[in-house]
Amino acid sequence: MSRSWKRRDHELSYVARSVAGAASRSAAVTILTPGGPAVPEADGAFDVIGIGIGAGDDWPSPEAAIWPHGLADDATIILDELTTSSLLLLQALGPSRRRWAISSSTEDPSTSILSPVGSTGPEGAIVIGMHVPVNPLAATHRHNGFGFVGYVLVLSDRPVAADQPPAGAAWLTAGLPHADVVVVEQATASVWRGRARRGAVSVDTRTDLWRLMAHARVCVDLGPGPIVARECVESLRFGTPILVPEAAAAAATHARAGGGLTFGDTAGLLAGTRAFFNEDFRTATARSGRAYADERYGDPRAFATALERALAGPDRG
Repeated sequence: MSRSWKRRDHELSYVARSVAGAASRSAAVTILTPGGPAVPEADGAFDVIGIGIGAGDDWPSPEAAIWPHGLADDATIILDELTTSSLLLLQALGPSRRRWAISSSTEDPSTSILSPVGSTGPEGAIVIGMHVPVNPLAATHRHNGFGFVGYVLVLSDRPVAADQPPAGAAWLTAGLPHADVVVVEQATASVWRGRARRGAVSVDTRTDLWRLMAHARVCVDLGPGPIVARECVESLRFGTPILVPEAAAAAATHARAGGGLTFGDTAGLLAGTRAFFNEDFRTATARSGRAYADERYGDPRAFATALERALAGPDRG
């Protein structure tokens, strides 16, 4: 059951789709979303079924929900996010169904939490890891729009692009005037050096982004995803260390596992970036970060097995 399934800009959609794919390796999977109960909509390997209209993109009330025929009484239900409205729906189905959620904005002792990263779930959450794929060929050729490598890559935290770089990148290009700072924002990569913009190229595909990651000195993610911090994991899998806000739980976990550093303020951001210009430190961090990311997030079979074991655990309902 997913409110975020169709929201491709939301990290929870990416995680929910990954969990559904892993679950399909050991069981039949039905995807339920808010929406009109019409003909199932094909979406990749799954048919997506609407179970009723709610407020906005929220779940319908139990009285308005139209459940699909053939939903087994003993079906295990996985929510992308446990909310008040989804909890009402689950309670209406009865207490016999096992319930799991990837994220939670409300509490329910009978719903277990599946966490891709240990730090992102509440106490008692079951860490299942995840598979975060990358194309290793992206590391063989730099992005066609740039004739240089070893830049500081900054992933913006702004929803809308502007003429000036985001605050974090502005401090970096001012504090490190001889460094090339590449800012990715709204499908565009712009190059800044000494507070001046030197050019820009489009980032049309995921492979374009991976090429930028693979050839960077460090990847500074100003707004990492809260569930698995996907871009941080992708960067680590290419052997590029990360520098992330210490308040970003998932990303900070990856950094502290050996793949990078965290910062709490502007001074920490500048000091952390400077640290990666020490080649010995960068080489050691790149090696340990890549080993960590490949082990935890590079094996799709291990992810499917971990999820299957978690779902087969004791019924906490």
